[in-house]
Amino acid sequence: MTFKKVFALLTAIPLGLAGCAGIGPNATYYMGATSFHYDDSYHAYRIELNGQRVGGGDGKSVITSPIKVGSQTVTWKDSNTGELHTAKNQLVISKEQLKGKKYLALHMYPDDTVEITTSNDLPDPTEKGLAWMEKQRSMGIKRGSK
Repeated sequence: MTFKKVFALLTAIPLGLAGCAGIGPNATYYMGATSFHYDDSYHAYRIELNGQRVGGGDGKSVITSPIKVGSQTVTWKDSNTGELHTAKNQLVISKEQLKGKKYLALHMYPDDTVEITTSNDLPDPTEKGLAWMEKQRSMGIKRGSK
């Protein structure tokens, strides 16, 4: 085997493997990530998507997080009790949702269901989340009170 062939082979294999990691079923995208928590009875903390921290503060805190394509496990803790919450619904993120986007927002609702939105600008609360907040306020529930 000539030097050129060996060099080409040694260069092509690692690059090919690296490319597969980004286009396969477990593709990872690094994005600005934040979360919105719509349950006024407590503050959520240690918010994680597949074991990776996600920013909080209802969209005011954004961190860069590795976001994997596919099925997600979403957890967060209750600031009053320390209770660990796990999303009740199955969240699946597709490449199409992430491709070309800069931000991912995780939305956590009072019934422990979650959804994501993606955008190129800082994320906003969802209409569903704002409706939950209004309902709680009309019932006299104040932020952080259980």
